[in-house]
Amino acid sequence: MFDNQSCLSRTPQTIIDLDKWQQTVDIAAQLFGSACGAIVQLRQDEFNVVVASQNEDNFLSRNDSWTWDINSFCRKIAETKQELNVQKAKSDAYWKLSPPVAEGEIRSYFGLPIFWPCGELFGTICIIDTKETEYSTALMKLLEQFCRLICADLQMLRDYEAIRDLALTDDLTGLNNRRGLLFLGEQRIKEARRAKQTIGIVYLDIDHLKRINDKYGHQRGDKCIKTLANVLKVSCRESDIIARIGGDEFIIMASFSDEHDCGNRLERLSLRILDCYKTSVAEYDIDEITSISYGYHTFKYEQMTVLEDMIEQTDQLMYRNKNSKR
Repeated sequence: MFDNQSCLSRTPQTIIDLDKWQQTVDIAAQLFGSACGAIVQLRQDEFNVVVASQNEDNFLSRNDSWTWDINSFCRKIAETKQELNVQKAKSDAYWKLSPPVAEGEIRSYFGLPIFWPCGELFGTICIIDTKETEYSTALMKLLEQFCRLICADLQMLRDYEAIRDLALTDDLTGLNNRRGLLFLGEQRIKEARRAKQTIGIVYLDIDHLKRINDKYGHQRGDKCIKTLANVLKVSCRESDIIARIGGDEFIIMASFSDEHDCGNRLERLSLRILDCYKTSVAEYDIDEITSISYGYHTFKYEQMTVLEDMIEQTDQLMYRNKNSKR
């Protein structure tokens, strides 16, 4: 699923070039003769500076943030979805009590809303100054053009994410497919090595799915697959990577900052999944044909190899569990 809140921070530099956005706000601040030009993103209930102009008198920096609760100029744009032009903030009955004016040095503001392609607000592009201003129509139209360029970049990002999701997502369950697991998993391994974390992998397999297909049809078998996928979504942490890598085979990849008791935690997770699956399929697998085989393995950061090898080691443990039932 496309995530407007977080995708900007994880997008390859080739998709959105933040250096280009940096140049845009630098030029805007220079042409407007202002103390600050900035592009600000609204992320949940917080405004975050994506880029800020680099002139000497600028008072904002990249990643500066403030909460929605503050009566800010960006919040006003977010509420109205319209441009905001405040030329004399200190003498304005509404804005003179705003913290950026009453407690700070802001005396004027001109900003425009930036929208995602779906129409949801991304944030603002704005010119902020420590002196009263009266910008020409030509300058304000120029900022509108800059705003259109930013929106065009967001459209490219949206297109990229849509294509990537198609390539990395399993159609039946909505989970990552094998390609998605390898793409995200290799990144997770690099992060774990850098942070000296432990990686845990759980390998799950639906037993006797073919018997379900033969007896009731593939639609019933697909229902079993989707049931397990939903159980995994509910049982796993948001940070865990979940994937369907084959017809009836699933992977959970989790990272742990503390290596202590990781194996026991994976064991408890696996048993909880087995119990939830059994309860969930009882309505239509009345003969209790299917069950879940599982195996798990933990890898300390210095033990990690390529992900395919780590999956293979865990796969062998899953088959040991499956064979023990015969």
